[in-house]
Amino acid sequence: MHVATFIHTKQNPIELSFIDVDCDASAERLMVLNRVTGLLLSHKQVIEGRFTAVLKKEYGLSNDLMCVMLDDNGEFNAAIADNVQAMLINLVTFDPNNPQPYEAPA
Repeated sequence: MHVATFIHTKQNPIELSFIDVDCDASAERLMVLNRVTGLLLSHKQVIEGRFTAVLKKEYGLSNDLMCVMLDDNGEFNAAIADNVQAMLINLVTFDPNNPQPYEAPA
């Protein structure tokens, strides 16, 4: 019978950026835009007051993001956060459920 042998290889880091937004209770959707080009990067539903997205590495190196929080009921006006910078992550070791104590790759 053949016994499996595991070989541990060094995994190269996959550097990306991650944005985690603690949203207002009335927010239903959040849009993330590149404030320089106007490009829509992410547009998703806010779940339990939290919005997360993985973006290109370049957004962790500059503050070129703009976040627009939307209320679908129309009860509240949209809220905008400008000059937002995502945090750099290594996708191989990153835990999206516990992003705050994470340290960026060196």
